[in-house]
Amino acid sequence: MPRYARFILPALLVPLLLLPGCRGRDFANENDILRARVMELEDELAEAVRRNAELRAELASVAAVPASLSEAVRASTPHVTDIAIGPLSHLRDENRDGAIDTCIAYVSPSDALGRFVQMVGELSVHVGLLPADRDAITIGRAALSPAQLRAAYRSGMTGTHYTIAVPVVLPDDAGAYRECVVHVVYIDGRTARRLEAHRVIRLR
Repeated sequence: MPRYARFILPALLVPLLLLPGCRGRDFANENDILRARVMELEDELAEAVRRNAELRAELASVAAVPASLSEAVRASTPHVTDIAIGPLSHLRDENRDGAIDTCIAYVSPSDALGRFVQMVGELSVHVGLLPADRDAITIGRAALSPAQLRAAYRSGMTGTHYTIAVPVVLPDDAGAYRECVVHVVYIDGRTARRLEAHRVIRLR
C-alpha cells in the first residue's frame, strides 16, 4: 500500500461515519427552539434596556440639586394633588358562586390642573358597611406597595386609572344593607403627603 494511502483513507471514512448521525438529527425542530430562545433573549434585553433607562433617570433626579432647578421647572412639575374613586367601581361575584366576594375600585389621581398623573407611593383600600345603630363593619381591606400600585395601572376604552381588587366577605345579615362605603388612602412616596377619597357603592 502506498504511503499516502494511510492519510487518504481516514479522510474519506470520517464523512461517511458522520452521515448517519446527521440524517438522524431534526434540524428544523432545533432551529425553531433556537429561534424561540433568541426571541426570548431579545425581549429580556429590551426590558433590561428600558429598566436601565428608568434607573438612570431616577439617579439623575436624586442627584439633581433642587436649588439648581428653575422656578418654571418646579412650577411645571406635575404632582398628585387629588384622588377620586370612579363611578364604575362596583362589587362582583368573582367566582360565580352566587355571593359577592370582590370589590373593584377604580382610582384616578390628578394634578393641580385636573389632569391624570401617575401615583408613586402606597395605597390602602377599606371597604365597610355603616349600620345606623353600631360601629362600622369592615368587609374588606387591601394594602398596595409602590410596586403593586404601579402594576395596577390601567389605560383603555374605560379611561386611565388604577384598578384595585379587594376581597370582601359579607356578613350573614348583608341583605339588610343596600350599600357600602369604599375609602382609599394614598401616601405619596416622594412627599409623604396623604390624600383620601371615598365613594358609596350599591351592594345589589
